[in-house]
Amino acid sequence: MVLAIVWPLVSDWLVEALGVRALATALLLVSAGSLTAARSAVPSDLAPDRVDSAALLGLVGAAALSGERLFLLLVPAWVQVALFRVFRRSASNGGSVFERVAFAIQPYAPEFIRPYCRKSTALWSWLFLANALAIAALALFAPIQLWRAFSSWIVWAVMLALGAIDFVARKLYFRIYRDGPLDRVLARWFPAANTAMGRRCNEYVRAKRLALGRPPWR
Repeated sequence: MVLAIVWPLVSDWLVEALGVRALATALLLVSAGSLTAARSAVPSDLAPDRVDSAALLGLVGAAALSGERLFLLLVPAWVQVALFRVFRRSASNGGSVFERVAFAIQPYAPEFIRPYCRKSTALWSWLFLANALAIAALALFAPIQLWRAFSSWIVWAVMLALGAIDFVARKLYFRIYRDGPLDRVLARWFPAANTAMGRRCNEYVRAKRLALGRPPWR
């Protein structure tokens, strides 16, 4: 993830300072170590698999052998493809990324949120694939300035926008509101009692807090 964020911003400077071959050789060593660490740091189904690892090492190795910078420009696309594959696998095989995050944050979350989490995980996976295709196309056919702009800030702006949309959509679907300003506005315009899911979620929260001996929400 650090590579995905900083690579478009520092690659020009690194290429000028080290040259393509030296930079690619250093990146090859870093990539091999990072992939090894990732396999031991996260569950095996959420880590880059052999195909992902071979693709990254192949890109960096090709840059080291040929001296062609194009292969290094494709590294951010690889990051997005790897995320697509991880999210897609998790959404298809159960225990999606967002399910794991949701239940890690709130162990008492109800089981009936899982389908929404899987659909949201699948949606994000397709965004990662679209990002990858755009980055690769810009690397192959567009001026370097466009590749740098898209890879460095446009792609993250798009992801932040989708994150905001996902947050609001989640609020409107489950309709569990607290005391924040946005929650007060949404509760006024979209009352929880108006939908079956809103009533179900709030009844679950009320019953769970009662069972745990906690005071009810206002």
